[in-house]
Amino acid sequence: MPIKSKVFFGVDLAGRIDEPTGIAAISDKRELLLVNTVKPDIAISNYIEYHRPILIGIDAPLSLPSGRYGTYASRKCDRDLSTLGIPTFATSMLAQLTFRAISLRKHLEPKYDTIEIYPQATKVRLGIASNSKKNGMDSREFLQTKLSRFVKNVPRASKVLLSDDELDAILAAYTAYLHYHKLTEGIGDSQEGLIYIPIIDAQKHLSSLDASSKCN
Repeated sequence: MPIKSKVFFGVDLAGRIDEPTGIAAISDKRELLLVNTVKPDIAISNYIEYHRPILIGIDAPLSLPSGRYGTYASRKCDRDLSTLGIPTFATSMLAQLTFRAISLRKHLEPKYDTIEIYPQATKVRLGIASNSKKNGMDSREFLQTKLSRFVKNVPRASKVLLSDDELDAILAAYTAYLHYHKLTEGIGDSQEGLIYIPIIDAQKHLSSLDASSKCN
C-alpha cells in the first residue's frame, strides 16, 4: 500500500460565516490538491477532516494582544511586521475575525497543528508582491501566474482566474509547507502569538533541499 503524501492546508478565513472563506491543500510534492471557497465553519472542518493535513496555515489573528488593552490594541507581531515594511491591521479592527479564528483553532487543536500566517508577508518574502489593487483582475492574474512557479497544478489564469480568497488560501498552505521544512521565521512574541513568514531566500534553501532529496 503506497505511503500517503503529507498534506498542508491553508485557510483564508472570512470574518463572517455568510462571506466566502478560501481553502486550499497542497501535497509535500507541492501539488495543488484543492482550492475552493466555503462559508460555515463545519464546511471548513469537513474539508480538513477529509485531507487530514499535517499542518494548517490560517490567515487570521489566532491570539489577542497581551495586557488589558494591549499596546494600541495591537500585538507585537503586527507591529514588528510594520517595522519590516509590511503593514497589518490592528487586532482590535478585526475583532469578529479574530474571535472566529480563535474558536476555529480551538476546535482543530486536539487533532491538528495550526500556525498564523499573513499572505502579504509571504508575497513580499517570495518576491511576488504586486503594486496593483489587491482585488483587481490584474493583481489576481499576476499572483496566480507567479504562484504557479511554486505550486504545481495551479490553473492558468487565462483559463480559470481564482478569487482573492482562493489565492490567499494557497499562500497560506504554501507557508505551512515552508514552515514544516523549517523555512519560516516567527515574528512577534511567542507568549502573545507569532505570525510565521518565509525566511529570506526561502526558495533558494528549498532548491537545495530538493537537490539533496534527489541524491538520497
